[in-house]
Amino acid sequence: MHRTLLGLVLAALLLALSGCASPPAPASEAGWRALAPGVWHRAWSPWPGSEVQALRVDLARARLTLSPPAEAGQAVDAMPSGAGAVASVNASFFDAAFRPRGLTVSGGQPWPELLPQARPTRDPVLACTTRCVIRLDPPAQPDPAWQLAVSGTPWLVRDGQARSPQDDDTCAALCARTHPRTAVGLDASGRHLLLLLAAGRRGEVAGLTLAQTAALLRDLGAEQAFNLDGGGSSTLLIGGRSSLPRPFNEPALRRVANALHLFSP
Repeated sequence: MHRTLLGLVLAALLLALSGCASPPAPASEAGWRALAPGVWHRAWSPWPGSEVQALRVDLARARLTLSPPAEAGQAVDAMPSGAGAVASVNASFFDAAFRPRGLTVSGGQPWPELLPQARPTRDPVLACTTRCVIRLDPPAQPDPAWQLAVSGTPWLVRDGQARSPQDDDTCAALCARTHPRTAVGLDASGRHLLLLLAAGRRGEVAGLTLAQTAALLRDLGAEQAFNLDGGGSSTLLIGGRSSLPRPFNEPALRRVANALHLFSP
């Protein structure tokens, strides 16, 4: 009797300890493949005529960086900061001078062109110190402890709830129409980063609405998520090579303000 009870206690303890261990890779039957320790990639077609790719990143095992201001105006594959990266994606919305919109921090330094007192925005932000969070209602100024921050608009998933087609109606041209997409999310633990990209403007492959993008991120486990720059800016490099099919009218990679790079030991 006592041995049986002791066995049950030990089993429960081992189960609890296993929950603290590094989580397993996404199920192979779901189409994920490992690119490097802590980084997985998946490509699939959730709806007829759609082409979607996603990255799932264990932030305890992989490192996330944002390209510096000196590289603004370059295509993602030309940025020196991405040399050796497992994967890279485009990031901020930007103006004609390649100045990013919203709170932006690279290597612990805010981008000087967009200090909040100069051009205030309250766009959702992904901010990282020793851990990363998504703030859908961000502060007016960057926290001095932030090592990385990148903004986008609008929100896609809030507290596990995806935006709806009715939400898209409030910004029809950007949200309700189909476009190539780039979006970012975090799971409830804050440990796993999700990056989702959709091809579009390729004949029958038109792209996604933001409600569709949000539904996919929620299904992948995002608790909070928001939209990054898309359209012709949407770029995914894997091992330095372009992986996302380009729009027919824009075959070359577009010059952008900045990019998120993923590095793995």
